[in-house]
Amino acid sequence: MGETGCYTYRIEPRDVDFTRQATLMALGDDILHAAGEDADRNGFGLRVLGANNASWVLSRFAVEMERRPAQYEKLRVETWVGDVSRLMTTRNFRVLDEQGNRIGAAVSYWAMIDLSSRQPLDLRNNPDYLKAVRDEPSPIEKPGRIARVEPSRTEAHRVVYSDVDFNRHANSMKYLEWMVDMLPVEWHTERVCRRYTLNFMHEARYGDLLDICFEDAPVSLFEVRNAEGTALCRASLEWK
Repeated sequence: MGETGCYTYRIEPRDVDFTRQATLMALGDDILHAAGEDADRNGFGLRVLGANNASWVLSRFAVEMERRPAQYEKLRVETWVGDVSRLMTTRNFRVLDEQGNRIGAAVSYWAMIDLSSRQPLDLRNNPDYLKAVRDEPSPIEKPGRIARVEPSRTEAHRVVYSDVDFNRHANSMKYLEWMVDMLPVEWHTERVCRRYTLNFMHEARYGDLLDICFEDAPVSLFEVRNAEGTALCRASLEWK
């Protein structure tokens, strides 16, 4: 059985908004960084995959936070590999404060792709990965499929240099940033995001012209579409 990895982070001034609490994007970055650190520790991280022209790609991501940590607060992110199938795997997370209290949790789905063909690889071919699987339940409800959004408002965005990561496509947290930027600033003072779920379907590449679509339902629904109208990413944000 695989082990649970544990990684410590501090909320820096660059990570907070005007409430002096960590942004959703900063928290997501720390959680995903823990995934990368743990993959490296177990021998199937980007350092190894890059040498074989492969990489991990995030497919679905759900994060629940009981509160947003404050500036300079330290966090501990625990992570472990859950289910694994031929093309998809689950990685789970717990977020703890300095006293060891759980303040959040997350579940992510990942695929491994060949960087030349952009096609998925068979995860069962990696014995190190199979050994890392831990028989422990997911800490929150797994991210489900989000239906097509019927937007009440749409904004355009062209993918720029600062949006693109080492995989040469838009970084996962950039999608979330584009979405929350559509909301008025008062929204972020009067409400707290209890849970967000992201579904990634297709890549956004440098120079692509996108539509960020918003539907104000009981939860906030978003869809990122390319110029052909193809959905690249969908999201739901639940508030309290």
